[in-house]
Amino acid sequence: MNKALKNIYRGMITENPVFVLALGLCSTLAATTNVENAFFMSIIVGLTTIITSSICSVIRFKIPSRFRLLSYMLIIVTIVITAEQLLKVLYPEIARELGAYVGLVVTNCIVMGRMEAYASSHNLSESLCDAIGVSLGYMMVLMSISLVREPLGKGTLWQLAIMPEGFIPCRVFSSPPGAFIVFALFLFIVNWLRSFGRKN
Repeated sequence: MNKALKNIYRGMITENPVFVLALGLCSTLAATTNVENAFFMSIIVGLTTIITSSICSVIRFKIPSRFRLLSYMLIIVTIVITAEQLLKVLYPEIARELGAYVGLVVTNCIVMGRMEAYASSHNLSESLCDAIGVSLGYMMVLMSISLVREPLGKGTLWQLAIMPEGFIPCRVFSSPPGAFIVFALFLFIVNWLRSFGRKN
């Protein structure tokens, strides 16, 4: 149990896929204009990571080394296409807003990275905990950034108005430069906390 919790904690905090490993930056910046988009993108990437890592761990000894990456891509593509079609059926408006970014989960470094770096050399339970930790870490980043960008950039939270009357949205936070500004701020805080932790 302790090992499982350590794996989850490592994926969330010490090896956070975005703030520490700098993976999945495109979707992080693009899908955080509002909380709703960030939530659904987190779920899609998270489920893809968990399912693909689990499958990879189970069949790792049956995949010839020379076909390893090709096999991983086929697994990822299958899961992503399934998720994309389900999103279009169940939440068509979200699917339209996220657009091509859902399909681009196929090329997300987080998914392939966990398969190659961890699931391909560990058993199912360890790979599952690692994937859960990484998925939660990714969700934590997206939700944090979107919780800043949407209220400041649109005056809403999950499409509901929350700011006082007379509030003028700062549109820069809804634009690509705003994504970089908020991301840089969070990255500064994370690095400061890490350096502070090492000193103590």
